[in-house]
Amino acid sequence: MKVFKRDETGTRSTKLQGVLIAIGDNEVDSAVIRAACMLTRGTKRPLYAVHVVEMPWTQAVDEAPDSDVVLRADGVLDRAVAAAAAAGVKLEPELLQARTAGPTIVDEAVARDCDLILLGLPYKQQHGMCTLGDTVPYVLEHSPVEVWVIRGAVPRD
Repeated sequence: MKVFKRDETGTRSTKLQGVLIAIGDNEVDSAVIRAACMLTRGTKRPLYAVHVVEMPWTQAVDEAPDSDVVLRADGVLDRAVAAAAAAGVKLEPELLQARTAGPTIVDEAVARDCDLILLGLPYKQQHGMCTLGDTVPYVLEHSPVEVWVIRGAVPRD
């Protein structure tokens, strides 16, 4: 995939920027990683993965989370790195903690000069309707770059 950006002179350049994937510790993570690897394989385009630990309002945002939360989050990122490596792609993982994941994902994409964010959305229903949760709508609304959402399959009864 070639990404064209306009440079200062108004002409198109082919500068490849980064791809940020948000790993949510769910069944859609593997599809998000596969898609990101297909986009970046064979390019010099960096691939970043973030997993955001959302801190409860009863704790300080910079307080260390419980050790089991950190171990689980590290495992999520380790699996993402291994899956990308198996596809021949180097992935840079980052564990972040914040009040909410949406703003953190957008800020991280901007800070890393990414031009694409990939998110996974497990299929969930609430009151008989598919629900998007809080993170995906926030990223879709506030991201200054393209956002791709991969929705999980509808569970079979």
